[in-house]
Order: sequence, then structure tokens, then C-alpha cells
Amino acid sequence: MSQLDKPSQWATGADAPTDKQKGFISTLAASKNVDVNPDSLNKSEASSKINELKNAPTQNADATAGQPIQNPDTWTTGGDKATGKQMGYVAVMAKQAGESVPSEMGKTDASKKIEELKEKTGM
Repeated sequence: MSQLDKPSQWATGADAPTDKQKGFISTLAASKNVDVNPDSLNKSEASSKINELKNAPTQNADATAGQPIQNPDTWTTGGDKATGKQMGYVAVMAKQAGESVPSEMGKTDASKKIEELKEKTGM
């Protein structure tokens, strides 16, 4: 077991949670119908809460992911090839919207396309 598996031992574990952690907790809590205030947690507790919520049964399948935490145009890896998950989301929503599925995209373009397709499909 590495130190990464022990958030309580992180050097920065007592720091405030990151915006990404807070956003992820909020999204997970909504899908699990759990009331969690991410601002009341530190980084270590937020990591543990994320793991707890990921393993809890989903209660609200209609909960949405919300807006991206960062602007995709500012991503340092935005020009890199889109992740498999991004391309999967684009493929599913593009088919539902009656659009062709792009064969390849960068991370930034995929993120923007996902937001555009969410609007079109209501997903």
C-alpha cells in the first residue's frame, strides 16, 4: 500500500480540498442523495469521502454532472488526444443528437463538444 492510499498521511492532507475535489463530491453526493458540505472537509477527508461516495449505491440517476470546474481553453493538456471516456460520451450523445461521431478530437474540443451535446440532448 502506497502513501497515496493513505490520505490521512499526506503532507497536504490538512489543507483545504481542491476545487476539483469539491466539485466531484458535490456531483457524487447529488447522485447518492447525500448531503455533504465539501467546504467542511480538508483534502484528506475529501479524498476519503470521494471513495466512500463512489462505492455507495446511486439513489438519483437523474443527477447531472454540472459544469466543468476549469475552463477547457486554459487546460495545459487541452491539445492532447481526448480520453476514452470523453470520446465515449461524445459518441453516445452525438448518436442521440443524430450527429456524426468524430473519429478523433483533442481534450479541449471534446469537452466543448460534450457541453454542446448536453444542451442538444438534455443529458
